[in-house]
Amino acid sequence: ARARGGGAEARGTRAAMRTAVAWTDTPPERDGVRSVCYSLAHSPDGTQLVAGVGSRVLVYNASDGDLLHSLKGHKDAVYGVSYARDGKNFASGAADKTVIIWTDKGEGVLRYSHGEAIQCLAYSPRGPQLASATASDFGLWSPEQKAVAKHRVTGKVLSMSWTNDGQFLALGQFDGCVSVRDKSGGEKVKIQAGGPCWSVRWSPETRRAEPNVLAVGCWDGTLAFYNLNGSQAGETKRLGYDPCDVSFFGEGDCVVVAGANREARLATVAGVHLAVVCAKKSWVWCARQRPGANAVAVGCEDGSVSMHTLSFGTVHGLYHDRYAYRDAMTDVVVQHLVSERRVRIKCGALVLKIAVYKDKLAVQLPDRVVLYRQLDDGTDRDPHDMQYVVATTLRRALECSLLVATSDRLILCQEKKLQLLDFHGRLEREWAFDATVRYIKVTGGPPGGEGALVGLKDGTIVKIFVDQPFPVTVVKHARAVKCLDLSRDRRRVAAVDDDGAVAVYDAETGALVYEDKRGGANSLAWNTEFDDMLCYSGNGTLSVRTADFPVQTQRMNGFVVGFKGSKAFCLHQSSARTVDVPQSASVAGFLAREEHDLAYAVACLGVTEGDWRLIGVNALDAMRLDVARKCFVRVRDAKFLELLNFVERAARRGEAETGALRGEALAYQGLFQEAAKAFAKAGKVEKAMEMFSDLRQFDEAKAWAEEHAAGAGGAGDGAVREFAHRQAEWAEEVSDYAAAAEMYVQAKQWDKAVALLGQTDNKDKLAEVMRALGEGDAETLRACAGHFARWGDVTHAREAYNKLGDHAGLLELFVQCERWDDAFGVVRRCPSLEDRVYLPYAAWLADHDRFDEARGAYQRAGKAELSRRMLEQLTHNAVLERRFRDAGYCYWLMSDEIAAVLKGKKREALSDAERDDLERFQEFKDRSEIYYAYHLVHRAMDEPFRTSTPSTLLSVGQFLLAKFASRDEIPPGVSLAYVLITLATHGETLRAHKLVRFAYDKLQSLRVPKQYAQKVDLACVLSRAKPFTDAEELLPMCFRCGSTNPLVSGKGDACVTCGGRFVRSFVTFEHLPLVEFEVAADISKKEARRLIEEEPPRVETKRGGSGGGGDVLGGDQKMFFDDGENPADAMLNLEDPFARQMAETHAPIVCDREMLRALPPGDVVIKPSGCSPLPPRYFRVMDPDAPVTVDEAGNAYEADEYELACLERGRTPFTRKPVSANAEMASAPPPEPDTPPAKEAEARGWGIARGVAAVQKMDLAGASEAPKVVPGAAKARSRRAVPIS
Repeated sequence: ARARGGGAEARGTRAAMRTAVAWTDTPPERDGVRSVCYSLAHSPDGTQLVAGVGSRVLVYNASDGDLLHSLKGHKDAVYGVSYARDGKNFASGAADKTVIIWTDKGEGVLRYSHGEAIQCLAYSPRGPQLASATASDFGLWSPEQKAVAKHRVTGKVLSMSWTNDGQFLALGQFDGCVSVRDKSGGEKVKIQAGGPCWSVRWSPETRRAEPNVLAVGCWDGTLAFYNLNGSQAGETKRLGYDPCDVSFFGEGDCVVVAGANREARLATVAGVHLAVVCAKKSWVWCARQRPGANAVAVGCEDGSVSMHTLSFGTVHGLYHDRYAYRDAMTDVVVQHLVSERRVRIKCGALVLKIAVYKDKLAVQLPDRVVLYRQLDDGTDRDPHDMQYVVATTLRRALECSLLVATSDRLILCQEKKLQLLDFHGRLEREWAFDATVRYIKVTGGPPGGEGALVGLKDGTIVKIFVDQPFPVTVVKHARAVKCLDLSRDRRRVAAVDDDGAVAVYDAETGALVYEDKRGGANSLAWNTEFDDMLCYSGNGTLSVRTADFPVQTQRMNGFVVGFKGSKAFCLHQSSARTVDVPQSASVAGFLAREEHDLAYAVACLGVTEGDWRLIGVNALDAMRLDVARKCFVRVRDAKFLELLNFVERAARRGEAETGALRGEALAYQGLFQEAAKAFAKAGKVEKAMEMFSDLRQFDEAKAWAEEHAAGAGGAGDGAVREFAHRQAEWAEEVSDYAAAAEMYVQAKQWDKAVALLGQTDNKDKLAEVMRALGEGDAETLRACAGHFARWGDVTHAREAYNKLGDHAGLLELFVQCERWDDAFGVVRRCPSLEDRVYLPYAAWLADHDRFDEARGAYQRAGKAELSRRMLEQLTHNAVLERRFRDAGYCYWLMSDEIAAVLKGKKREALSDAERDDLERFQEFKDRSEIYYAYHLVHRAMDEPFRTSTPSTLLSVGQFLLAKFASRDEIPPGVSLAYVLITLATHGETLRAHKLVRFAYDKLQSLRVPKQYAQKVDLACVLSRAKPFTDAEELLPMCFRCGSTNPLVSGKGDACVTCGGRFVRSFVTFEHLPLVEFEVAADISKKEARRLIEEEPPRVETKRGGSGGGGDVLGGDQKMFFDDGENPADAMLNLEDPFARQMAETHAPIVCDREMLRALPPGDVVIKPSGCSPLPPRYFRVMDPDAPVTVDEAGNAYEADEYELACLERGRTPFTRKPVSANAEMASAPPPEPDTPPAKEAEARGWGIARGVAAVQKMDLAGASEAPKVVPGAAKARSRRAVPIS
């Protein structure tokens, strides 16, 4: 029974659900097996039904029952069928112990067997896994498995069911147990029921059903529900018969139970009986819902298969905005359609009918009628409150087709008769009619005197009152009434007949007011807040008629059950929803008729803000100021409210003119052109000018001013000029600088124009102004150049400066933009500006890591202290970052800068400050060599791959120890421990055991890095087991006296026998075949160089005996073969003055002019000191086959090694001077180049690393003991003959 707006349509039946047989089939007995249908299965899409009947598997069309396939594959009765979730396969199991997998086309694809008859089957809902069970075991099969995994059970399996996620399988057994297994077959939970578990079924995965609830039907006549953990959910339900099959229905809130009572029944999960689906002549073995439909397939003992459809009537009621409907068959949900609040009332029985009236709610159940009322706690109740309590219960089974409630009465419809009952069930009144009652609508009234409209099948519409015995005929319609309603003012009655036509009658005269014969209408409703507004639905549309305006339509499915304000309440598929009804068309219609009150009343139902403004403006035009004020108050439009106040004051003064007021209203709406026309029409052109002036629309204002001036015959020229003046002032006031600048340009006020154009970044216009300026506008041109420079527009800025002839400003521009080529171009034209470019250029070079160029730029700028400070910082950073080769290079550069300061000065004439600079030069030079050498040690210690040979690292270590021995402190960042570890490590490789023991002994007194401490301690112990000697080929030979020397000496890098200083190559750090000599004091540096470069005289030297030998001082080389002579003695020719002095130990070799002339030029190496106060050093090469070269820093190299290092790196090893692969390497360095003198730099102290006192305490005596000179001891010994192991 459907109720609408406090009324109801008499179209329901006593039962709220009807069932019908869609189709049935009873297959004959075949193959000698009795036809019994034990199992049914639907395809997932519901199009097919598979039934196991006898020994056949029958496939039906689920819609019409056509037999699609009769599959013969089993030899005995089929007990179970199951359809796969993907719909591609189904399975059947029979008493012949086999399981067959079929395709959806009826083709058998696979067969497997058990040891006993198959009792039941079940496909997993999450995959192709199939479970099959017998009396003693169950099996799990899947396509990817080669064999069926079987598991034993404690009792005969009668039924099975998977959970929705396919993780667990429930087995119902004959012994009364339910075993829950996981998908691998392991038992998780065991449930003990009261009898054989003939049917088990898990709840579906829906929003209403509890998840993972198992329904168990036992043959002790009970139905119970259990959770996945084995606990029981709810109480056990007594059925009174043995259930053969239990399955969930709908969304899981109902179950279908079939069994020995020969019926299939529908009940709630709480056990409330709802309806009998079907009644058969034999046991019903299975009943399954068809997916996606309210239909149930039933299989019986007699072999019949049938499909039964279920239709559920919509049970609901509505009063204004309260809508009550049946949910879950036994619950009533009351919903407030506006606030969307809901309340659920659990009735515990099948709800048959619902009636709502004001605060009353009547619910008819099979055996009683329960009356509810809204809770009244004595306070101001919320109109949206949804709390209901039971008022009374009428315990009678009422037979009626319609139920309607009033304040304290119930109206029951029984075909052609209406009965009035009080809430205690007493019959008070009865009305009888000539035709069947089709519709009742309660129209309200005082409590106990409510009226109702009744629509009859013969088209008559009558009115009854609950306190009056006689009905009153209102109107006689030509067709049967399907729906009706009474307008809010009770003056019109609207009805929908069986043809779908809509008719509106005058309730007093019965005259037809409106009729829509298009048909298709199914329902209608008057607006409860506006008298003359009707809506009706049908054909998927909602039609709204207001007054006599054209009908407005919009899409809407379902049928309308109520209309309140701008919301229509629609019922579609048993759910109510709210539909917004736009009222703009009705508002526009009433405004067109100038019915402002009705337009305002419609707007109160709910319109947009634009509609409110439209009504307000129209009311203002019509001088309906009261309506206009209410509209503008609604939208909180303070602007129009101010206008209304102005109009009201003008009206009270008698100054209100309609035309002018209309212009004001249009102006407030932003329609300024229309407002100006209205002002002009009213003869108020000055108001139009004032309006445009206030809006700063000066062009429009000028146009109206010119029009006004033309109309005034020239008297209005002053107004035009006034507007032009005001426009200029306003443009600058409101920061419209572009417009203001344009006007300033026209006025030739260049300074203001340039300022505004620069402020607005108008480059193009500023360029035009700049070109228009003359030479006399220097300040303005300078301002233009400044703006262009700020924007980075170098082209226009250069043009401005060139126009000014300002080279300094142009140079500053280029420096600011870092355009150095252009800047130096300016300097070439104006050399006096040189100081302004080199200093920022040096800073820019330093920022871009071009430090060498930056130093030169600082020098050119006369800022030598900045160059020195930058170099000191680079040196400090290189030491901190362990870039020791860079640190050595920086120290050499620092020493070179000091040498430039002291150039041309003699040592005897140096001042105290210059002597300090000389000491700093020597210190920096020494540090540069130490860091350069230490780089190889640090790299060998801290990097994973070694790039230097062990012999080189051993030589580097000896060189560093010799340096440390001659210094008070070790430079910062240099680790003595690293040097000693390097010596020990590679000395052990080269069999320098004495040196190794010496290094490890010294390491014991130092703090060794943690990563090396354990290794050093172990190696120190192991070194004691080695002989306390160094390999003979490692011991260096003195090229002056021919004696061998220890690897480490207490005298430093000098011969322990003759005191001659050793010179090492700065590539391999091996000893070079050099012997140092001095020139006589009376010989200057230039004369000494000239004497050395002279060709020596040829001197023949005779040798005694038959041994081998050669010349010593020039001439052709001769080779003598005499193995018996000592090679050390071969270097000595006592007739040669140089050789005689070499034989004298611990005395310098001093050469006079004759000796210098006698020396071959190729055998002399001059090492420059690098600083003028220090004299150069002179060396003689003792091995003609090993030429020696010297670099700019005075470091010596073997020529071949030097050239190879230069070619590998593309620059010199120490000084980093770039070299070309095609350049010829010089055997000796050129004279020191002239360098421009730099300003004398202020001395700066350098910190010395502390904590290296261990160097001073080194006892090198044990390592410095020199072996005696034994004839022939140096035989076959060479610097290159060092074995590398």
